[in-house]
Amino acid sequence: MKLVAWILRIVLFVLLFVLALRNTGDASLELFFGAVWHAPLILILLAAFGLGILAALTAVAPGLMRQRMEASRLRRALGEARRTMPAGAEPPPEAKPGVPYNVVGPKV
Repeated sequence: MKLVAWILRIVLFVLLFVLALRNTGDASLELFFGAVWHAPLILILLAAFGLGILAALTAVAPGLMRQRMEASRLRRALGEARRTMPAGAEPPPEAKPGVPYNVVGPKV
């Protein structure tokens, strides 16, 4: 499976590299206030792609931070619950450390 993934990555890289080589002609991008940016077309496309990635990360960051804070709070609460548990009591199977949460199949 890893071999298939690497083959797909290499093919995608080669296709994008050929696209970059074929689009080296000059292009003008008219910005605000009469500013014009003269650059190769592939550079303008790369800048637009980078700005898109930056916008996506900015849009996703608040949700990720909220999830990380909630996970941290739940880990602290679980640790506190384990500390206050009686000495001879067995923790429920879902509270045992090392058990993955998103595994499909029989419980370990």
